[in-house]
Amino acid sequence: MGVDQSETSGPAANAFARRLREAVTARGVSLRRLQQRLRDRGLDISVGALSQWQSGVRRPGGGASADIVRELEDLLGLEEDELAGLITPNRRVTADDNVPFAHLIGLDVNEVTDEGDFRQLSERAATLMTWVDEHGRIARNVLRNVWQVRVDGIPAVPTFITIEPEETGPPELRPLIGCELTDIVTDTEQRIIRMVLRSRAPMLRGDLLLTEWESVGHEYIDGAMSELQGFGAVRRMSQAGVLVFFHPELLPRRCWVTVQSGDEEQVMQLRLIDGCASHIEFDFGPGTIFIDWEW
Repeated sequence: MGVDQSETSGPAANAFARRLREAVTARGVSLRRLQQRLRDRGLDISVGALSQWQSGVRRPGGGASADIVRELEDLLGLEEDELAGLITPNRRVTADDNVPFAHLIGLDVNEVTDEGDFRQLSERAATLMTWVDEHGRIARNVLRNVWQVRVDGIPAVPTFITIEPEETGPPELRPLIGCELTDIVTDTEQRIIRMVLRSRAPMLRGDLLLTEWESVGHEYIDGAMSELQGFGAVRRMSQAGVLVFFHPELLPRRCWVTVQSGDEEQVMQLRLIDGCASHIEFDFGPGTIFIDWEW
């Protein structure tokens, strides 16, 4: 029976190795004896593999390794999940095809827009939801972003949002899962907000974080109506979507979406479903998605 293993030197491997060493020492049993007991239970693993687990050179993966870890808990007199709970499943982390935010929206690189070398997090998914009121004006925007940790440790990454011309104040920023937003700078001249997204605790490669921003204060000149909404993806995402919800008393005559990525641009007609125009791209970016409508 093969044993799935992962090479790592991060917090997960260290915590697992430390607890395994403590349990083996407390039990007064050799790795050879543990190997024999595991074989008696139908699980095959070498003494060398057990030694690598104990030293932190490797950590258990999934499959057969997970079964062996469960049996080790029993053989060493540990509570359920004392070892298994320290194993994080390997998650696929894609290449970081980042395009600087300033480049994407046509700004110069300066002290606010400079992203430096922070590449420990990648934005993996984003969904923008917009509500248009009975006067044809954007009343509310909510953007949710899923971030994936690229390296073990405490990652941080600068992130940006734009301030729309009609917004009367900066959006409300919310760290929802596993993170906090720090070093927030509002640049009204460039109409952007820069912040640093940091995890609240040491995270492991592949872990996910969730953020949200919401804007509700908008001011329009008399007779003005909204006609488009969208956002730009500065890096490749597994999913990127835009949804526009129209008030049932004022629905647009037609809607279309423009998707731009690299040198390619696609324009597609959209139909309303329950008063909502929506479009989602998969494995998308860098690029932009904009939904337009005509009254």
